[in-house]
Amino acid sequence: WTGKPGQHYDKLKTWAELFNRPDFLYVATEGKKGIQPNQTAYAFPQSGLYSMRSSWDPAAIALVLKCGPNGGGHSQPDNGTFSLYAGGRNLTPDSGSFIYSGDPEGRAWFRQSKVHQTLTLNGEDIAYAPKLLLWKPGEKHDILVVENQNYEGMAHRRAVIFYNKSFFILVDEAIGNEKGTLDLNFQLAPGEVSMNKENLAVQTLFDKGYNLSIKAHETSGLQLGAKEGQVSFIYTIKEPRPAFSFNKEWDGKKKGLRFITSLVPFQGETPTDLDVRLASKTKVGSNKVSLEIISDGEKEIITYTF
Repeated sequence: WTGKPGQHYDKLKTWAELFNRPDFLYVATEGKKGIQPNQTAYAFPQSGLYSMRSSWDPAAIALVLKCGPNGGGHSQPDNGTFSLYAGGRNLTPDSGSFIYSGDPEGRAWFRQSKVHQTLTLNGEDIAYAPKLLLWKPGEKHDILVVENQNYEGMAHRRAVIFYNKSFFILVDEAIGNEKGTLDLNFQLAPGEVSMNKENLAVQTLFDKGYNLSIKAHETSGLQLGAKEGQVSFIYTIKEPRPAFSFNKEWDGKKKGLRFITSLVPFQGETPTDLDVRLASKTKVGSNKVSLEIISDGEKEIITYTF
């Protein structure tokens, strides 16, 4: 999740030879040798890792999401979190580990649920209780729906739609009857950002390469606020980075709340022609959700069911 791009290429080359995997060699050599993998979406439910990408070009758009069991000492309570890459840049890197001892704000701070791409209640750490509800890769769109019982009285259901293999739509539902402040947390790569609280939108401001626009589309009662952000790419070294959350007060009624968010990697001008809304009135926790998506002047209804 953190570290330098290509840091595992040598291992992939070794495994390519050991297990006769020319697709490993293709990735390790960035397409110079081997055979290109025959798919761009992979699900590994036992470990809880899911990957979607636009292509096998090194500059592709890709998202890797985690929703798995407790992995022991190196695991973090962060089910639902993800890293989003575009053009070789990790736009939402994991917080990293920083240091394991000797610092009161070390590993304990960096492993908190709220410093990942998660849905938290009152900032408290979440549990490990994952479910895969839907895995539906397709030629045009990839759809993933996972769920985690974050707290005794609240499950977090996250749907990810990789729309036209170019941007992502998240549908996050808090299901249950808990009460408190819900935070839909996001952590970005180090750098400058713009934060528009009125329009509930945040975007990175890199001079070159890909940027990321994150915008809320289910906005009733929603607020946008900056959070403390840190990241550690190298052990014992940390640096500040932008972090924020969309937050709502939850009174425990109606059996839950829903967030709809778009994450759009882009180059050049900020995209402004995207709108996402529910296509029909749907209760939180329903096993069928339809979205109306307007992008580049075209409208499409996407329905996922499980």
